[in-house]
Amino acid sequence: MRKSSMQPTQRFAGGFTIIELMVSLAIAAVLIGIALPAFNGFIAQRTLTTQVNDFVLALKYARSEASRLGGTVSVQAIDATANGNEWGPGYCVVAGNPGNCNPPVLRAFAPLADATLDGTGGFDGVATLTFNSRGLLTNGVAGAVQLCTTDVNQDPGRSVGLNLIGRTTMAQLDCHP
Repeated sequence: MRKSSMQPTQRFAGGFTIIELMVSLAIAAVLIGIALPAFNGFIAQRTLTTQVNDFVLALKYARSEASRLGGTVSVQAIDATANGNEWGPGYCVVAGNPGNCNPPVLRAFAPLADATLDGTGGFDGVATLTFNSRGLLTNGVAGAVQLCTTDVNQDPGRSVGLNLIGRTTMAQLDCHP
């Protein structure tokens, strides 16, 4: 007998089954659910760090410009009426000691979002920090400014100290114990 030359061919389908796809999506959803809260906390801390770095930049810029211009330069709060958040509505760097952020402004900084920037110690209620031509603070007293988020679940905050010779220090701060 002669064998037939027609052999059954096997077909292999490539790709994923619907079950494999559903399991993969379920695993991805669980991982995203775990990672998202941690990512939000990370973003909040980076935002806080950026805000405190902007304030330190303003202080160092004012000190530098006072030396460069050979006169006084001030970091001025835009609206210091809110006790506990004197610097939060924004601040600017101005030549001289005008007491406001009217032109000519050397540099302006936007209001803080979801955070407070409060003067403490010698800076409590102070709306102007002035540097003389030698880069020294002319207020006659050292102090600190505390940056805290308004979200009670987010810690730590930051504290920026400024001494009489115009040097800044930074430290972490427990805002919501």
